[in-house]
Amino acid sequence: MDGRTKVVCVTGASGFIASWLVKLLLQRGYTVRATVRDPNDPNKTEHLLSLDGAKERLHLFKADLLEEESFDAVVDGCVGVFHTASPAQISAIDPQAEIVGPAVKGTLNVLKSCAKFPTVKRVVLTSSIASVMGTGTPLTSDVVLDETWYSDQLFFEKHKQWYPLSKTLAEEAAWKFAEGNGIDLVSMNPGMVIGPLFQPTLNLSVKFLLNFISGVQTPVVNYAFVDVRDVASAHIKAFEVPSASGRYCLVGQVADSPDTLQILRQLYPTLCLPEFGNPSDSKYQVSKEKVKGLGITFLPLETSLRDTVESLKEKEPQVTQHHGEALICKGVIMSKPLSATQGEDEWRNNGGASGYIASWLVKLLLQRGYTVKATVRDPSDPKKTEHLLSLDGAKERLHLFKADLLEEGSFDTAVDGCQGVFHTASPVQFSATDRQAEIVEPAVKGTLNVLKSCAKFTTVKRVVLTSSMASVIMSGKPLTSDVVFDETWYSDPLFCEKNKQWYVLSKTLAEEAAWKYAKANGIDLVTMNPGLVIGPLLQPTLNLSVKLIQNLITSTGTETLPLSNYRFVDVRDVASAHFLAFEVPSASGRYCLVSNVTHSSEVLRIIQELYPTLHHPEKCEIGNTSDPIYQVSAEKAKGLGINFRPLEEAAWKYAKANGIDLVTMNPGFVPGTPSLSSNRFVDVRDVVSAHILAFEVPSASGRYCLVSNVSLASDLRIIQELYPTFTLLKSNLFENYHECEVGSTSDPIYQVSAEKAKGLGFNFLLLEVSLRDTIASLKEKGFLKI
Repeated sequence: MDGRTKVVCVTGASGFIASWLVKLLLQRGYTVRATVRDPNDPNKTEHLLSLDGAKERLHLFKADLLEEESFDAVVDGCVGVFHTASPAQISAIDPQAEIVGPAVKGTLNVLKSCAKFPTVKRVVLTSSIASVMGTGTPLTSDVVLDETWYSDQLFFEKHKQWYPLSKTLAEEAAWKFAEGNGIDLVSMNPGMVIGPLFQPTLNLSVKFLLNFISGVQTPVVNYAFVDVRDVASAHIKAFEVPSASGRYCLVGQVADSPDTLQILRQLYPTLCLPEFGNPSDSKYQVSKEKVKGLGITFLPLETSLRDTVESLKEKEPQVTQHHGEALICKGVIMSKPLSATQGEDEWRNNGGASGYIASWLVKLLLQRGYTVKATVRDPSDPKKTEHLLSLDGAKERLHLFKADLLEEGSFDTAVDGCQGVFHTASPVQFSATDRQAEIVEPAVKGTLNVLKSCAKFTTVKRVVLTSSMASVIMSGKPLTSDVVFDETWYSDPLFCEKNKQWYVLSKTLAEEAAWKYAKANGIDLVTMNPGLVIGPLLQPTLNLSVKLIQNLITSTGTETLPLSNYRFVDVRDVASAHFLAFEVPSASGRYCLVSNVTHSSEVLRIIQELYPTLHHPEKCEIGNTSDPIYQVSAEKAKGLGINFRPLEEAAWKYAKANGIDLVTMNPGFVPGTPSLSSNRFVDVRDVVSAHILAFEVPSASGRYCLVSNVSLASDLRIIQELYPTFTLLKSNLFENYHECEVGSTSDPIYQVSAEKAKGLGFNFLLLEVSLRDTIASLKEKGFLKI
């Protein structure tokens, strides 16, 4: 039978198995109604909508597994239903509510919809080998599992195996409901599903294999592997073959960790793989007899592993440790090698066009009229591209590309015709299993590959390389207060190796290799050596340096602040310096980009002054906060026309020295946790008006305190008078002061003078008005239900 004129439903269509199932069904002529979590999410739908036949015969629906009748409209008129969706979650705070319950309830809700429509001739359920093999019986080499085996619920509960339990109970409930309601049900019980990824996201089993390849510690056990293409084909056969019935175990080969690694080493001899010892002789078997009756012949494990790795290389380049992305601008190409670890976003700078420095550089280049060709990890991923595509000028002059930074020749086409190249980033990773292969080599090789492409085209007039202060300061010399770093300082590779400073070593060697290659090939190279880059984020993800600031702000107040000096520079200054290094004809050599060398305790003080209501670390690590602070010369950078942005403490000094008419506004704050201490209230509308008046009134000068009322928490009876039905702290905030912080309701309330602010010509709103309007706004936005 083929699928022409037949309509079927696939639940969870954006998943690993389901995506392949949709593809095969469309190839066979079926019309497919597919449910996804969010039909408007391109990460869930683009790979499906791009399939052959999708435009004519694929229809996307949104349905909630946990909502009864949610599938009625989808199932109505279908001749077959493939239920693949189920929570693939291993651990949870409440396993029953988060894993087991949803799996069972979701399965029953789909079957209840199927029972309502006589058009549905068969339901194919995706179960798991987990509901077959968990009996408690030792799985020795003489054991052959088949469809007559059923997992024991108590065994999984005892060992807290919540995912296998969820699959076992969901299948058990499905059979019971199907028999009670006359549904022709067939269940497929696949093992660990691997194979080429079709969807853009990692599923649990392929992610496990990726971790396995990457050296993440995994147990030495037997794995029941099966290829996703075989699983999808078996589902269709189970629907199309009239005699198909009952359960089908889908396992191509049982292999342990050493078996798997042996195959991978043969396929990829250059991969750095973990050691697991010798293969085990004790491997159970899974019968293939019944599934052969469907006409299924399983692909060899070697084929499945190879195609999985090749797919990971394409979609998750970290697996090969040799992949990257590039950013190209009108005569400008910026590139970035990817980090070698998966999922450790706090350890790496997601560079390329979507990265921190590069995003600002793209913005600046577009503002200056350049046409920008930019590469990102995935041009179809809105998280990597939306902030770039929304920039002024992007529609006309920004073009997105994907290129492999660590593949020689990958950038040839992109560089051809460009006038200049920005190579902006390198793996920001501080620890690894194989430091040389994961940190040092990608930085060096990636830099050289970009330069090799540049050397081929005479149109390229200059290359600007983003290096780091890391390649300047690690010389081994004492950093005393009389030290002034400048561009003549170079880090010592032997010192870096001795102290296991692998990231510093990578930046040092990459810059060293760049200079050597540039001189030998006549490339006009300029390197930028920024310190710790902070400033506003354009991209939606955190980079390492801004994460440091976030950690300070989001601390609970009990953490210990690391004792260190930080070499700060604003990201906007770094982007401007890159741009000027390209445009200024006399620019040459290296440029240290550091605005302030500041002690961690001073950083904390500035943050506390800027945000007094935030909690911060209460102490620094043991050490001397008066440790000498070295300096970094800004003289050469000033020659480009760069004036670094000052930190807050230097703002007044900087303004006076440079003739800037500066006025600062010092507003109170919005209260957080109720406290019996005094709260300094001011309305946001008053604050905004004061800012404008401070600009418009010629005589405005100096500082302005903006506080309308100093009030105790007990005075917040205003809220209860405005909203008598509103429950405040169990309705006893004002009757039981012990619910608030320790203090006395009779503590004296200080005052904040409003005289100078009144001189600007405005009067503060009443506290009652501010509180009423605040709560009304919270209600309107949906943050407060009263």
